[in-house]
Formats: sequence, structure tokens, C-alpha cells
Amino acid sequence: MSSCPGCGLEFDSIIDPMIDHCHGTLVVHRDRTLECTDPACQLPELLRHDLIIDCMAVIGGCCAADDSVEISAAS
Repeated sequence: MSSCPGCGLEFDSIIDPMIDHCHGTLVVHRDRTLECTDPACQLPELLRHDLIIDCMAVIGGCCAADDSVEISAAS
């Protein structure tokens, strides 16, 4: 039995791997590689993450197009 240090959820990763989860944000890059914002994440897979974003959604993201338009936040 394992427990999540972030939320305390107890799960058996062999019997019920779907409960195995990560609290980081999964970032999908243009080349379809995956990267998690949680440095402790060892399996950057779609099913383990609740929040999944495209790297272009990150301000200053690594996959920003050359002709991208900078959008300022409303004040």
C-alpha cells in the first residue's frame, strides 16, 4: 500500500494503478513529448494528471511560434 504525500490518498499501485496520480501540471510540447511541473513526478503520463496544458499556453513557453502575438493581462 502506498500513500500520496500531497493529499494522503492511499492506493495499491499494482491492483489499482488508475488511482496513482500526480498533483503537477502535465505540459505537452510541440513534438508530443510530455513534461510535468512536479519535480518528483517519475511518470509523465496523461492518465496520472488532472491538469494538462499545451506548452504554448505557458507565458514564455518553449514552443511559442515565431509569429506569435503577445497578449497582456487585463489590469
